[in-house]
Amino acid sequence: MASVKNVTLLHHIGGLQGKNVVILFGKTRAGKSTFINDAYGKKVVESTTSITSDTNEISYVNKPIPVDGLDVFLVDTIGLGGSGKDHDRGSFTLTWLSIFRPGKNRKTALKPTVKGILYFIDISDGAMGEENIRNLETFKALVGEEILESVAFVTTKWYTNAYQGARKRQENTFVGWAEKIRRDFPGASILRLDDNTGRLDEDDLSVLPPAERAKKEREYHHNAMRVLGQLLTKTATEPILAQKEMYAGGKRMKAGQTTLGRTTIRHLNDDIERTRDPTIINQLKQVIRVIKNTVMMKSFFSTGNNKEGR
Repeated sequence: MASVKNVTLLHHIGGLQGKNVVILFGKTRAGKSTFINDAYGKKVVESTTSITSDTNEISYVNKPIPVDGLDVFLVDTIGLGGSGKDHDRGSFTLTWLSIFRPGKNRKTALKPTVKGILYFIDISDGAMGEENIRNLETFKALVGEEILESVAFVTTKWYTNAYQGARKRQENTFVGWAEKIRRDFPGASILRLDDNTGRLDEDDLSVLPPAERAKKEREYHHNAMRVLGQLLTKTATEPILAQKEMYAGGKRMKAGQTTLGRTTIRHLNDDIERTRDPTIINQLKQVIRVIKNTVMMKSFFSTGNNKEGR
């Protein structure tokens, strides 16, 4: 969860219209919030360090960070599926579609506010597995293919070469991820955040002597800024797929008609096929009904939160 004084909740992308926005995706504890703190060189959001801790809302840091002449706003997001504290896929889908639904000003609706996207991968997480594949499918259904040159997949939590056995396992995992990303996300970058330095968690960092801690923090800041600089060498000139689809679909378009909605429904139907629990089946069917019937121009959020620009 973010520190209230440093962030603003994002209910609609119109709140950042005309700004340079970088959105951070990934599973919980993949390093999104930690990356934001490293980029700013100080604690501006709460880092997720335990299985019970999580970023529960989508928010952006109020003060932009300068990156190669651009003032960049970083958006911290809820974790993707399989995070330990998992997020309902239906809620994830409707939330993001609501954020990117067309606003009142149709002239600016398709201007690319999102200049780049970072997708964080904990390289110590082990083999890719079905849940990670689902997450990639969900992500691609949201952003599409036309902005992939402005997408970077960022591997985190690398062991240093001093831990040879663990490092070798990570390198093998990286090969699998790289092959999948190059095949399914042509044009996207694959970056290593802390490949050479490793990354201590906050507890280990806090017990270091001040001079050594300061050195580590400078290294982490350099790593984060290097990734942002590489990402923004090719800023997006097109809106994401969900924005385009909802703009074209008009006022009556429903969530289930978008690529993201259809992908989520397919995942939920797969879950229905795998369980015999009637309660779970009914719950999943209800989520599918909601996705199919939600008209996006009416917004998933309640009336009090449905304000472009908030």
